[in-house]
Amino acid sequence: MKVTIAQIAKAAGVSPGSVSNALNNRKGAVSEKKREHIIQVAEELGYFKKGKRTGIITLVLYDGGETIVQSEQPFFSALIRGMEEGCYQNDYQLRIRKVSSQDDKGILALDNISESDGLLIMGTEMHFKDVEKFRHFKIPFVIVDNAYIMENCDFVAINNKDGMYEVTKLLIDRGYRTIGLINSLRMINNFKERKLGFLQALSDNDLEFNGDYEVFVEPHIEAGKSDFHAYLRQQKELDLPLPDAFVAMNDYIALGALRAMKEEGCFIPIAGFDDIEMARYSEPSLTTVRVNKEDLGKIAVKRLISKFENGEQSMKLLVNTSVVERESTK
Repeated sequence: MKVTIAQIAKAAGVSPGSVSNALNNRKGAVSEKKREHIIQVAEELGYFKKGKRTGIITLVLYDGGETIVQSEQPFFSALIRGMEEGCYQNDYQLRIRKVSSQDDKGILALDNISESDGLLIMGTEMHFKDVEKFRHFKIPFVIVDNAYIMENCDFVAINNKDGMYEVTKLLIDRGYRTIGLINSLRMINNFKERKLGFLQALSDNDLEFNGDYEVFVEPHIEAGKSDFHAYLRQQKELDLPLPDAFVAMNDYIALGALRAMKEEGCFIPIAGFDDIEMARYSEPSLTTVRVNKEDLGKIAVKRLISKFENGEQSMKLLVNTSVVERESTK
């Protein structure tokens, strides 16, 4: 049987209006101490754990200031399509909200069980301290496209470390011995995980990483092209060597580097990560790590529904990847 506001009010010894204000997180309407008491009573009665209340799931586009997450980008568009399909298959509607890491009031307002049954938080740009802002939410949530070692938080993310390990190993198996890394000037946790996989692949194959071959660029095609162009010209002017091959943090960076190399009249084998649509149509076509973006979205929805319908223990789910070899590394 569904727990009602009247039942919570009676058990907590407050008015139904106070319960409504507390559950809807209306700041100033009740004291923080009273809100915590009401929430605790609601939890004990099972108000948050089971049942579809609104039929709505909210996708939170979290802006951490790194300009990585843009819903119109192919990667995130496919991920959102997967979420939409997952919601449709389970008779839920997907609503999208944007929130900035600086907007503490907007973040707190998301903890509102009267507006949606749960949150899918696009965590690509979330740092550890950002996750802490959601950790004590009463509304169920799953952080998507990021994962930290934390209790009481659900994560559904790409297996970044293994994916980068595998594509680096492909280059090693092709006979490339000095492998450079085109890194991002805007650092996110996914890129940190990918670098760990890259370094592990080198170490496991008795290869050393040369820090001179780590290039930092903007994680976008045109800006990345300009930054890599400058690197190539500097190496040429100083008569410095280039590595046998490069691995890039994502496909946008790799495609920008390919364009820079073309303008400079040189070619260095290169691989990317994400397998965006443009990767197969570049010249040459780009070797990359394929991420099934739509499946990632569906898995996140399934995990969220399971969590708020069954009250399961928090989990960290990593979705595996596969390497797609194309002309850029042959």
